[in-house]
Amino acid sequence: MGYAQLRELRTALTTASDIASSLQAAPTRRDADQLVDVLRQALTAASSLSEENGPTGCAVHPHGAVDPLYGDPEDPLPPGYGKCLLCNDRRRRADAHPHVHRRRIA
Repeated sequence: MGYAQLRELRTALTTASDIASSLQAAPTRRDADQLVDVLRQALTAASSLSEENGPTGCAVHPHGAVDPLYGDPEDPLPPGYGKCLLCNDRRRRADAHPHVHRRRIA
C-alpha cells in the first residue's frame, strides 16, 4: 500500500462527497454521471491498495508516477489513457506530432 494509492483514494472520495453535497433535489443526468465516474475511480483506487502491480496499474511502469490528470472531471484524459504518467506522456507526444512526410529537395 503506497502513499500515492491512498492519496488517490482520498481525493476521489473527497470529490465524490463534494459532488453529492452540491446535488439539488432533482439532479441532472450529467450530475449523476459525474458522481458515478468519481465513485468508480474511488473503487478502482481502493481495489488497487492490495494489488501487486503498483499504483499505476501499468505492466511496463508499475511503480511510475500517476498522471495528475487521471480522474480530473474538469480536464479528463482521452479514451484509452490509463493512470501511468509515462505511458500517457508517450501517447500525448504521439498525438501531438502526426507523422509528416516531407519531400526531399535534391
